[in-house]
Amino acid sequence: MPVVSAPVVVLPRHQVTTDEVLDMLAQRYPDHPRMPSVRKAITASTVRTRWYSRPPARQFDTRVSVARRLREHFRDSLDLAERAARQALLEAGLDPLDVDGLVVTSTTGYAMPGIDIPLVERLGLPASVRRVPVTQIGCGGGAFALAKAFELVQARPGSTYLVVCSDMFSHYLHPADTGMDGMIFKGLMGDAAGACVVRPHADGPRMELTGSFEYVQPGSYDIVGTTVDGTGLHLYNAPRLLGVIPELASKLARWLELTAPAGADPVPGFVVSHNGGPRIMDAMVQGLGCDPRVMDAARDSLRDLGNVGGVSVLDVLERTYAKPPADEAAGVLFGVGPGVCLYALKCVWHAM
Repeated sequence: MPVVSAPVVVLPRHQVTTDEVLDMLAQRYPDHPRMPSVRKAITASTVRTRWYSRPPARQFDTRVSVARRLREHFRDSLDLAERAARQALLEAGLDPLDVDGLVVTSTTGYAMPGIDIPLVERLGLPASVRRVPVTQIGCGGGAFALAKAFELVQARPGSTYLVVCSDMFSHYLHPADTGMDGMIFKGLMGDAAGACVVRPHADGPRMELTGSFEYVQPGSYDIVGTTVDGTGLHLYNAPRLLGVIPELASKLARWLELTAPAGADPVPGFVVSHNGGPRIMDAMVQGLGCDPRVMDAARDSLRDLGNVGGVSVLDVLERTYAKPPADEAAGVLFGVGPGVCLYALKCVWHAM
């Protein structure tokens, strides 16, 4: 079965603490009627720090045109993606010419072509590399990309796929988005890029991928997503999201049960999860029937980086490699994205 290498996650240069974010919001919105609730929600997110690709002083500069914001969004996403991809190839001991396929997920502001084309040239990948560029997956991007790479390596035995995720969500933090979702996003989201390699085999400690699963929640199209208007990019997140998470957890648990080997416990021994927020992680743990401690790496990632979209799963996977589960432990990797959609992989940890 295919294995995934230890990911590499890279961060932009501007680190901003939660206290600094709260101070910026208080100065920017002194008359906001729900500011106490905003402060409480951002504090409850547990995020302590996040990184932005732009200086905080420029975060809500309305003098910057939409066209320039989109160009900067694309440039920042590409630059960080290139850094992550180069380091991931080094981590895996591969040359760019060893790569047969490239799966890229990025919320690049509706640019076409996406960052996959310049990545091929910048990295020196083969011109014949098979590309899977996706821009609409959002926070599910990391799990989606790994699942697609896993399926493609199985379909093309012997092939090696480079997975790259780059999400610059700070570019979507629009000053006019003053609803609770828009205000909470300003404290929750950050920027990052990550990359790893999925290939047929590897030596040493490794995570084997053994199965994949997708599920689209009916009637959820308008719960999470982005819009673009004449003033820029916007994120939205409806309160109904928390109501559908138990259903996603139930579907995931059922898939694990149906595909478990005879006599094996279907409850995962470890979890590599997107870190959408404390309440979402709690709901997934409850639905899966896991020990709450399986979310420790995801909670640490949320605290240290904030929600960095599809890159979050790669950061949690990197932390899992650093503090691995028991040898031969069976686990699950998953992410939730706009739709609302669930993407998941069954995995096994091998110490040697």
